[in-house]
Amino acid sequence: MKKSMGINRDMGLDLTRIIAFVSVPAVHFFLNSGFYQSPIVGTRMSVMTAFRTLFMICVPLFMLLSGYLMSAKEIAMEKKSLLHFYSKIAKVAVTYVLATVLILIFKRVCLQENISFKDGIFNILGYNQYTWYVEMYMGFFFLIPFLNLLWNSIGRQQGHKILVAVLLVLTVAPSILNIWDFNTEGALLHPWLSKSYNQLVPNWWGSLYPITYYYIGAYIRSHVKVKELKTWPLVLLFLGSVLVFSLFNIWRCYSIDFIWGAWCGWNGFQNVIDTVLIFLIINSIKYKKKGPVFSKIIALISELTFGAYIVSWIPDNYFYPKLIDSISDMQLRFNYFPVMVLNTILISLLLSLGIHIVMFLGKKIFQGISRNLGKRASAAGNDAVQP
Repeated sequence: MKKSMGINRDMGLDLTRIIAFVSVPAVHFFLNSGFYQSPIVGTRMSVMTAFRTLFMICVPLFMLLSGYLMSAKEIAMEKKSLLHFYSKIAKVAVTYVLATVLILIFKRVCLQENISFKDGIFNILGYNQYTWYVEMYMGFFFLIPFLNLLWNSIGRQQGHKILVAVLLVLTVAPSILNIWDFNTEGALLHPWLSKSYNQLVPNWWGSLYPITYYYIGAYIRSHVKVKELKTWPLVLLFLGSVLVFSLFNIWRCYSIDFIWGAWCGWNGFQNVIDTVLIFLIINSIKYKKKGPVFSKIIALISELTFGAYIVSWIPDNYFYPKLIDSISDMQLRFNYFPVMVLNTILISLLLSLGIHIVMFLGKKIFQGISRNLGKRASAAGNDAVQP
């Protein structure tokens, strides 16, 4: 049985990837339902703010997982080794292209958009829809050998701590210190009065946060005995942090439309803390060995999450317009949160499965053609040397 198909895989890592994916449609509910255009007033909006705070772990969890998985790879700084590593991006690129083609077909057939071949090419090259993460990762992948070289050259835990600390100061500290207005009277206690903030620390390096998450994942892999951690204290810490951060976000936006501020952005202190805690929770659990069928199903779903993340744009843009047309009150739309999110998850996974099958068949066909060409070349060579 192949290791990649489940039996010998780490269940916690597969579940980490699945939970990260599930959090994407969940947090996109707030993007597509009108939440960001509604004032944070009343119990229902407060609960929605808490849910939004919870599910913002989605993208950071993918990034941290990349660091955990990839940082152990030692890639020689030579052409052959680098090219071999970089060739692995082909699977990501092909998945992205096929997923985007599906989206373009949906736009043409269901949304009646007039899309030319040229428009389709520029759509793929422009990383539209939900694919900003793909654009980031495609470039980030080429940095991994050098990030690993730096990590491995430091070697000692103390050096690793300092590196992670420096990155936290550069990319995360601004989300704590640069979010206060010291000029507007009363804004410190009533932050909804102002959207202008005084800068106390450099803010320029904030966009490097993917590297911060990568090295946090690397640090956990290198120096944290995750399976020896106690799960329940971590769960309590996580629930406590989500509660505190939710109250903080409600307070920041009281009576006004939700503010996607630095404190709750991808590199915000809230998401860094929540992401680390949920990763430790998932992977501290000692999962009992399951049967081969169950293990293969979990492994397959884990494999499908990348494509599903991209094509989730399709069900979102099919169902949410119908929801908005049917339910005019934004707060009442939250009643449909479970149904909307579940629909997106299931349809996205099915579409991703189709992409997965196409790629599998394409690979088999390509391998068959290559073997036939190799045999013909060999046969031609043998004929050429006959007396």
